[in-house]
Amino acid sequence: MLAVSLLGFYFREKMEGTIQCAGERFDREFRFDLDVHAPSLLGFATTAVGECDGRLHLDGLAKDARARGRIEISPLLRQTVRYVLDFTGDDGRRYRFDGSKRVTVRRHLIGWTTLPGHVYDESAGVWGDALLRFSLRRELRPLLRSVVVGPRASRTHA
Repeated sequence: MLAVSLLGFYFREKMEGTIQCAGERFDREFRFDLDVHAPSLLGFATTAVGECDGRLHLDGLAKDARARGRIEISPLLRQTVRYVLDFTGDDGRRYRFDGSKRVTVRRHLIGWTTLPGHVYDESAGVWGDALLRFSLRRELRPLLRSVVVGPRASRTHA
């Protein structure tokens, strides 16, 4: 069991979708591309918490912002995968994306590929409501190729 607790994991994930800004009646493009590092596989039994670092694009707010935060992977206990990403908009203000996938047995395909969430501004007000998707057709192969499991996977990647 100790050996498993030392096995970290790494993967790269890309999600794309739209966001509707509060007070608007049109969708804006929203996407992120993240490197995820987590220190232990044991967390999958309860909640595996990993660090995220990558790039985020949100039309009209962030052309190519660095996004940093965490992912909470809890497919058994909570049946969720939660993303919390902090970034700075092109206006110099801080924003946070907070979204969760619902990964139940009944919703396995939709749950793992659909991420609803919200972007919050500095004052914790909702800037917009987002819906992102993981494209199985375009992104599954790159995701699977990116996965690294091992004692150093939580710090380095291929």
